[in-house]
Amino acid sequence: MTASQEPASSAAPPRLPPPPYRVYPDFLRPAEHAALLAWALDNQARFTPALLKGRLLDPKVRLALSLRDLGPSDPILRERLLERLAALVQDLGITPFAPHRIELELAAHNHGAHFAAHVDTFTGEARAKTGDRIISGVYYFYRKPRSFSGGQLRLHRFGEENEGFVDIEPAQNSFVAFPSWAMHEVRPVCCPSQDFADSRFAVNCWFYRARTGQAGQSPKGGSIT
Repeated sequence: MTASQEPASSAAPPRLPPPPYRVYPDFLRPAEHAALLAWALDNQARFTPALLKGRLLDPKVRLALSLRDLGPSDPILRERLLERLAALVQDLGITPFAPHRIELELAAHNHGAHFAAHVDTFTGEARAKTGDRIISGVYYFYRKPRSFSGGQLRLHRFGEENEGFVDIEPAQNSFVAFPSWAMHEVRPVCCPSQDFADSRFAVNCWFYRARTGQAGQSPKGGSIT
């Protein structure tokens, strides 16, 4: 058999890499971190079942509690996120964009909480109404000593939902950023006490790109709401 007659290689095509991500430790100052935790614990009664992209309730897909009011911590987080935006764009290899909006959601994950594999981007009418999410982020915090396990952020390789992934631990006072189009999930949480105060707390963050007719950011945040 000549070289030209050799059978085609049966080797599998190279696997695509996982999506880019970055972990930023010590994201908030100790007093800011403590204030956010105190706010979450003091407002337990205001948390409600978490929705899918703010619209649908499906515990089989997402099981958690959420609150859209971050109290005094809201402007602090927004300021810190805007300060980091240039670094986020560079670290993630994303084309620079004018931010129109930062969306924040406080979430509590207790025993059995999870979020199935999904992407954070919108399509169709929802995209036309809300705009384009470009960067997603999660800020983690919880009461010490840590009384839960699990709850890792799992980022899937491009084109692969069941194989090829990286798990990121919900480390205290850390912020994780990744592109909003990356497939990801929250692994199940085990919290034996089932006490709300022992939950895996997080602030979910989304940067939106300005679209035609929308204002960009001002030096002090302006329309970044």
